[in-house]
Amino acid sequence: MPLYDYACTDCGPFRAFRPMSESERAQPCPRCANPAPRRLAAPMLGGGEGAGWLGRPAGGRGGWRAACGFGCNHLNCR
Repeated sequence: MPLYDYACTDCGPFRAFRPMSESERAQPCPRCANPAPRRLAAPMLGGGEGAGWLGRPAGGRGGWRAACGFGCNHLNCR
């Protein structure tokens, strides 16, 4: 199941696993249960370990998960 980004107007952004057939439906916010629309997010394409992705040196240790930490939504990272 894919992971989608949603944005609650009161609580802020969150992520949820949803079937692709339900990807366009609003997702209840995990904090306040208000329906939150899906946000557009940049896809994770190519790169990874050894490709110099995200400014990491080629041959550096770890892939995209090591760059910011698993589950990072890139709002508070460098």
